Formats: sequence, C-alpha cells, structure tokens
Amino acid sequence: MMLTGVATSQSVVNNTQTQTSPVTTSQTLNVVDASGATTGVTDSTGNSLTGAVTSGSLSITSTQSLTADVTSNSTLNVVTSAGPSTTLNTATTGNTVDVETVTGGGPVTGSLSQSVGAVNILATNSISASGAQTGSLSTGVQAIANSIGVATDSSPVAVTTVQSSAAVVNAEDGGTLTYTPGVAALTASAVSNNLTGSGSGGASQTLNATQTNTGTLTQAGEYAYFGNAQAPQTAATASDNNISLTGQSGALTVVAKQSNGAYTQAETILSSYEFGGAQASAYAAGNSVLAANAGPYTSLDTTQTNTGGVVASSSFIGNNGYDATSSATAMGNAATGFACSSCGGVISVNNSQISSGGVSATSSIELSSTSRSTTGTSTAVGNNATFYVSKPSS
Repeated sequence: MMLTGVATSQSVVNNTQTQTSPVTTSQTLNVVDASGATTGVTDSTGNSLTGAVTSGSLSITSTQSLTADVTSNSTLNVVTSAGPSTTLNTATTGNTVDVETVTGGGPVTGSLSQSVGAVNILATNSISASGAQTGSLSTGVQAIANSIGVATDSSPVAVTTVQSSAAVVNAEDGGTLTYTPGVAALTASAVSNNLTGSGSGGASQTLNATQTNTGTLTQAGEYAYFGNAQAPQTAATASDNNISLTGQSGALTVVAKQSNGAYTQAETILSSYEFGGAQASAYAAGNSVLAANAGPYTSLDTTQTNTGGVVASSSFIGNNGYDATSSATAMGNAATGFACSSCGGVISVNNSQISSGGVSATSSIELSSTSRSTTGTSTAVGNNATFYVSKPSS
C-alpha cells in the first residue's frame, strides 16, 4: 500500500493488514559460461505499507499482523564462469512500514504496530560453483520479522511504534567457488524487530518504541568456501531487537523499551585455500539501541532486558596467502547515545540494562602454510552503554 500526500492540509492514513497464508519466492540460475554479469534478486514480504508527503502534514495509524511463514530462496549453479561480476541478493520480511517526508512536507505523527506469530521468516542463498570462476562476487541475504523506517527532511516527526515477534528468523548465505581475482563480499543478516529513523534539515524526531521478541531463535549464518580468492569478506549479523536513529541538526528524543528471550546466533565460516586479504566476522546482539545526533540535543531513555543466550562465532581456514582476519562480537544489551559538541550539544540519558542470558564470542584462524599477517579479535559483553558529546567527524 502506498500513499502520497500533495495537499496543503493534513493527510490521514488508517491502515490494517493481516496475512494468514504463506508467502514464498524462489529462484534458480543455471549458468554455464557467461560473458556478461550474473545477477539474481529474490524478495518475499508479508505486509507492506509506504507513506510519503511532499506538502502538508501526515497522520498515520497502522496495524500489521502476520501468522504464516514467509520465505525466500536463491540458488546459483555455475559450470565454468559466472562472468565479470556476480550479484545474488535475497530478502525476506514479515511486516514492513516506510514513512517519509521530503522538502516542503509537514509534520508527521502516528502510531505503528506490527506483530508476527510463531512462524518462520527464512531467507537463503546457495552458490554451487566448484570448478568455476567469476571476476567479483557480491551476495546478501536478509531476514527480518518486523521493520519500520521513518525518514524526515525539515519536518518534525512524533511517532509511537510497537513491534512484537514470536518467529524463528533465519538468514543463511554461502556456497563454493573455485576462483575469483576480485572482491568477494558475502553478508547474512537476521533481525526480529528493526526500527530505523533519520532526520535532516533541522527536523526534530520524537520516537517512543517498544520491541518484544518471544521467538526461540534469531540466526544468521555465512558459510563460504573458495579455492583461490583475492579478497574474500564474509559477515554474519544477528540481532533480536534493533533501533538505529540518526539526526543532523534537530533535537532527537527517544524512549526505547526492548525485551528479548530468544537464542541469538551469528556464525561465519570462511575458507580459502589461497588468499590475498581474507576477513571473517560475526556480530550478535540481544538488544541494541543507537541514537546518534549531530544536532544540539539528544534525549535517550532506554530499558533493555535480555534473557536469551547470545553467541557469535567466526572462523577462517586457509593454506597460504597474505592477510587473515577473524573477529567475533557478542552483546546481551548495547546502548549508544551521541550529541554534537560544536553545536552546543547536550545529552540526557536514563539507561537500564538487565542481561541474564549467556553471552559468548569465539574467533579462530587456522592456517596450514605461510601468511603475512594474522589478526583475531573476540569480544563478549553482557551490558554495554556508551554516551558522549563530541565534534562529529568530517
């Protein structure tokens, strides 16, 4: 559903969406020897709403409910060559809302509610190219149960959001490839509840957000196996409740309540027999809030409770090459707030974090021959809070 307001008075949206049957997409690409690029895009969405205004104000009320599986799958089979570049992107979303004001738009107010039952939100990529090559490789797989995005240019925003998920959310990416002389970047991301916001042109943002995850599993897996890769890069990110808000020159006021009981896992396994610069990373978080404002005032009131286990695991396996890096980060609760010192910035914080689930991070590198450098990093934190006022970097 899409709405565009063009009148000078207030536009009003009342939206109710309910999806009770499965939504699924799949795609298979069988490539023998390609002279041009190979590209595959696969998407599935349960409920979707887009609202935008170019003048006048917008009042929006939306309720989305999903009680069925949503899945996406992409498969690439290559015999000899997938061409100079290969791109494979797969995304699965249960409920999604995007609200935007552009220059000249009026204030945005609203209440946005999303719920996902005990269903499966699944996105998978699979590459079978043993004995084959491509010039460069880019893959991305994303699984999100609930997603809300609010963007404003010049106009104030005051929105209340409520997101709840009982789903199993799983994103898996990877496969085999014998040779690539370019960059091979592979990413997998799984999020149960996601809220993003951005403000520019002096726009103020006021957001009251509640996120609850009662599902059993949120998992992102990246599994890539190369024969010879110049720059293989793999990253897996799993987050149960995530809030990321940024502002440029207006006030940013955030009240965030997050509760997670799911097991959270991000796992990366990268293997390349020969390699130039290899990078493997995994990041897992139960609850995460970021309020970064280059404007003068940031107010952040956070309550985070995590009772589920959080695990991040990253490993690189190779024979000989140059630089090998593996990093794993796991956090039960994470909160970050920022204000601008050169704008006379002030930050006001009220933060409460409780983590009773186990938090574990493991990083490993296994080389059977020579390399130039080897770097491993492993970080596990139960509760992490960072609040500061400083000059934004240029």
